[in-house]
Amino acid sequence: MIGRGHGSALIRCFVTDRFRQGIPRIVTDPDPANRRAIGAYEKAGFHIDRLVETPDGPALLMVRDP
Repeated sequence: MIGRGHGSALIRCFVTDRFRQGIPRIVTDPDPANRRAIGAYEKAGFHIDRLVETPDGPALLMVRDP
């Protein structure tokens, strides 16, 4: 089931539901090397904000506004 758009569809549904509940912004931070996750988030409407350092190493900060 990989590569068929299920991940981005699930993310989109989750995000839409949170926005309906009044959440003003959603932020996620995938590993910069995880191209599949980044692609799924981009297809779900997230945009890359910046690279950040976390205690677990670098992370790509991605943001979605309503």
